[in-house]
Amino acid sequence: MRTWLTAVFVGLGSLLFFLSWLSYPPETIFDEAQYTDAARALLTGARDPSPYGPPLGKLLVACSMRLLGDNPLGWRMASAVFGAVTLVGVFLFTKLLLNDYALALTAVVITLLNNFLYVFSRTAMVDIFLFGFALWGILTFAVALKIEPFGAYKRRGLLALSGVLLGLACACKWNGVDELCVLAIICAALLFLSGKSNNQEIIACNAHLRGAGTGWLVVSFLGLPVLAYLATFWPLCRMLHLPFSASQLVQMNVFIWHFHRTVAGNPTLITRWYKWPLQIEPTRALSYLVGNWYVMWAGLVAWLFCLGRFSRCLPETLVVLLYSVNLLQWAATPQSCTFYYYYFPAAMFLGMAIPVALHRLPVRVHGVRLSVVIVLPAICVFAYCFGRMANLPAPYDCMLGCWP
Repeated sequence: MRTWLTAVFVGLGSLLFFLSWLSYPPETIFDEAQYTDAARALLTGARDPSPYGPPLGKLLVACSMRLLGDNPLGWRMASAVFGAVTLVGVFLFTKLLLNDYALALTAVVITLLNNFLYVFSRTAMVDIFLFGFALWGILTFAVALKIEPFGAYKRRGLLALSGVLLGLACACKWNGVDELCVLAIICAALLFLSGKSNNQEIIACNAHLRGAGTGWLVVSFLGLPVLAYLATFWPLCRMLHLPFSASQLVQMNVFIWHFHRTVAGNPTLITRWYKWPLQIEPTRALSYLVGNWYVMWAGLVAWLFCLGRFSRCLPETLVVLLYSVNLLQWAATPQSCTFYYYYFPAAMFLGMAIPVALHRLPVRVHGVRLSVVIVLPAICVFAYCFGRMANLPAPYDCMLGCWP
């Protein structure tokens, strides 16, 4: 009961936090215009001015604008809701992995303060939708693996739901396939480790997967994600008065593929993926976005700690894979331009690496709880960045510090 009450408190409290000054700035920033223009087109049945992405994120922005109007609050409300839902997912996921209430709360605080979540929860872009669906898909998969009392049918239902959620993540941005790859690797590794590991947690997860059946895993993480992804094109086609047919779907997705292979982007904003983990300068056009320096760098240290326990413990293995795949996929993705904000999903898992690493360390040092000490520098950096990230009007934008 305490866990669920805390989850509700985390969700409502973070939503109120994200809603504060949500109408600042009163005009669109960065790529918001791309998605708000697309949402207006969908609501009026006009031609989609930005058909170079999957439809679900645009549909969610359109729903928010239909409910609250074509204004800053209407543009950004869906993002704020997904930000709160994402933070609840972080709490439940960490609690499930570590079975430690205090460290789950630590994960919530660190994630809230990592700057990425705050900025994307207050911006009418689709990245928060991608990560929200992906995280809950991963959480559902972890529940299916770790919770003991479930029967085979309930476990299969959870695996199927996980696949659907990951398909919806892909329907926001194609990067959702990263999490599908991680879960496929985890499934293959657990099945391969049958009889080769003495870790009781790994043995139990292996038994749960085998109980669900290999065929059901293929359906859950190959068939259902594709169906969920394609289903999101039905309302898009209906709103644009287009036929929902195989040829139309192929045409739309081929266009998305070719666009991202050839788009030039803004050369002043393009940065290579290997520079993101140590980036210091903010993206001024996107609410001065830069990862909380302390969280990002302490997270890298925690990730290295988890790497030392890779394949021996499920929490460390998951964190290492989720961060690594979300970052390293940009080394192979055939996209002509990459931007710092693409680091968002990887940076979120980097923040989760800190409580996972703390799980192996003493709870207290010299009588002081380590999880409390570890978040204090994050609070200071977040406070310094807050005025600019919140787009507050002068002089409040520089209350505690100010970039030029």
